[in-house]
Amino acid sequence: MKITFIGVGGITRSYRQSLKQLERPIAAVCDINAERVATIAAEENATAYTDHGEMLQKEQPDVVFICIPPGAHTTQVADAAASGASLFVAKPVAQDLETAQRTRDAIDTAGVLSQVGYMARHSDITAKAKELVGDRQLAMGIGRFLTRMGINHPWWGKYDVSRGQMVEQTTHVFDLIRYFLGDVTSVQAYGIKGVSEGIADFEECTVCNMQFESGAVGSITSTCVARAHDNFATELVGDDLYLKLTHDLGLRGQISGEEIDYTGTEAGYFRQVEQFIKAIEANDQGLVLSSYADAVKSLAVTLAANRSLETGQVEQVAE
Repeated sequence: MKITFIGVGGITRSYRQSLKQLERPIAAVCDINAERVATIAAEENATAYTDHGEMLQKEQPDVVFICIPPGAHTTQVADAAASGASLFVAKPVAQDLETAQRTRDAIDTAGVLSQVGYMARHSDITAKAKELVGDRQLAMGIGRFLTRMGINHPWWGKYDVSRGQMVEQTTHVFDLIRYFLGDVTSVQAYGIKGVSEGIADFEECTVCNMQFESGAVGSITSTCVARAHDNFATELVGDDLYLKLTHDLGLRGQISGEEIDYTGTEAGYFRQVEQFIKAIEANDQGLVLSSYADAVKSLAVTLAANRSLETGQVEQVAE
């Protein structure tokens, strides 16, 4: 299995470590930063490239990990799909829906396996919550991502590149709530800018309310200016059902009067890569918990939330 990377920024550390644990060597790496890619190539005993097209043509990889900022997405994923490689794409899959939809269609045409890096879907607490919920109807999902980002990050705080916290970071919460409650039909979001100097040029505090196709409702709160205990959390509500997933390892609540107190051991960072490799070996897209096509739906929700910030109106989520 020849494995390659397009983009070798900070997010790749986790993926590279997981591949090392799985004893899966990396054959080639590509990045537009020649110095950085040379360093990573030396660490992985891999071949370095600065042009992804050249790498795909020369290496003919079986697997490509695409790990680039939202604003850098153009044709990299589609090109890798056309080469016949299985694809692991870091979230979010693009910064605009048109690029994501074209890429989704290219993956479908190529018939290759795809997975997106939503690690929370692969955690012990998510699997346990899915088991506990079973076929019970959920009526509400509540999520939060409260953190303080570093000052002057090279691209994270720039809206033109990241499309803001909801699209780039809180997407994990939007995606996980979708995983439990299904598709979102409409959203209304509010936000405030100028809370802290130097972190971001977009709304640093946001709230987003959601209406689901099932009739359920949801709300997600985000900030990038203040750290909080249990900063990444998801709550699920149904008839005599309440579960709180405190990521990465805590699950507490009650169902029909029975107390739930569960602590996981796997946060999902390793298991998402392990599951991806298993799916490739079995040639079974059904083993993937977060396909590219499904990730496009999560992107559509966060982009609709951004539109709502701009218009102050309820926005429909594109299909």
